[in-house]
Amino acid sequence: MNSRKYVAFAAFAAILSLSSCSGVKNPCTSNCGGGGGNASLSVSISDTPPTNTTVVSFTLPIVGISLTSSSGGQVSVFAPGATANFELTRLQSDSDVVVTNASVAAGTYTAINVTLGAATGTFINNSGSAVGSCPAANPFSVCAIPNGATTTITAPINLVLTGGAHQWLDLDFNYNNAIVTTGGIGIDMRQTGVLIATTTVPTGVPSGDFAFVDDFTGRVTAVSSSSITLSSTVRGSLTATINGSTQVFDPQQQCAGGVGNLNCTCIQKGSIVSLQGVLTNTGTVVATSLDVIDASTAPADEVEGTIYPSNCNGGSNFGMILSDSSITTGGSPLASAGFGSGVCLTVSPTATPLVDFGILTGQPGLPATNAGFSTVGDLLAGQTIRAKVTGAASGTNGINATATALILRFSRLTGTVGTVSGPVFGINGLPTYITAFNVPPSVQTYTNATLFENVTTLSGTVSISALFYNPIGGPVQSLQAAKVRQH
Repeated sequence: MNSRKYVAFAAFAAILSLSSCSGVKNPCTSNCGGGGGNASLSVSISDTPPTNTTVVSFTLPIVGISLTSSSGGQVSVFAPGATANFELTRLQSDSDVVVTNASVAAGTYTAINVTLGAATGTFINNSGSAVGSCPAANPFSVCAIPNGATTTITAPINLVLTGGAHQWLDLDFNYNNAIVTTGGIGIDMRQTGVLIATTTVPTGVPSGDFAFVDDFTGRVTAVSSSSITLSSTVRGSLTATINGSTQVFDPQQQCAGGVGNLNCTCIQKGSIVSLQGVLTNTGTVVATSLDVIDASTAPADEVEGTIYPSNCNGGSNFGMILSDSSITTGGSPLASAGFGSGVCLTVSPTATPLVDFGILTGQPGLPATNAGFSTVGDLLAGQTIRAKVTGAASGTNGINATATALILRFSRLTGTVGTVSGPVFGINGLPTYITAFNVPPSVQTYTNATLFENVTTLSGTVSISALFYNPIGGPVQSLQAAKVRQH
């Protein structure tokens, strides 16, 4: 399991009724503590992707981060006990947190140095010809990109840290610039333009905050009146403050009391929850909403990832490229499966397709039924699905498992903006392995729910986090967006 841990400290906000829940104390992440002459630095991570990419998973393993001072010395900012892995294709629309409130000496810094392990990736070859060792196939082949090498990337910055102040920077990676195609395909993180560091807070992030913290899903390992800790088998763990403004969404109506009520009978240790939050300008992660995916305290093993049609077991099955999981079954091969692992899903005939509306829950105009995601026939390449699974076992085509429940979650897609009409816009140039659309689809946004990042006038290249419905029989707008990031 990825051992990185994000830690948020905040003043007591005991205004929610959770008195019977036990809390947890978390260690500081890295270089923490007070002290004169030191600043508190938080670091987030995002990704700038190209359009029409067929890379469906890209793992960035961060071993350490340091700053180069104006005098030439190096100061450590992040030194995890184990490699911290980040999945970049998810971060084309989302942001994640690397470290909060690292204590760094005040001063001027001219560069940031990010030491990486061997980056890995998975891509879809639908070019009609072999790409390196990845063969041509009908309709496509799913192959690993040969691993990158351990390296340190240095990017210039102009960072002035002030003693006693809380400051922030974002690491913006562009994995497309790291993918080389000479003589096949591979990864070279030393290429120009792989990393840009910025201290400019994007337009759309609320005043007083540094960055969004998007859709962290995991099993609740601790919850109290003022904080919650979630753990993902693949992504690690996240601790965040909760307060009176934290909304609770229950799209499956598993909790008594409905939206806005948080109590121990609804969210307890063992429940599966997705958290949307912000990294504030005090280096604290605050949950703006909690989305109840499974309120049970003893839920089944769950996997989440990008779907592609596959006969991986010689029958009517579906392939998944893993992007998240919550595994408790001892000895399951999924317990050690990382980003990009292949999972061959056989869907149980009793599996019930559900839709997780997340932060869109309750919005006027949201599809009222599951039309567009009501049968196995609505599973489409490019969708992000969360599945409860049983019987996981290693096989010749990856990990085989039976899906007993399917939940439509938010796909991360990049394209270019077409015609804009009020809250709806067209999107062109989606990845070519997505074949569900005969014409470019439209994207539905919601004024009071969809997050817009770096958007002034909607145009050019955008990445969206959206529910992806079957356009045949589904809503008019097949893509229902929870977030739009403009690049």
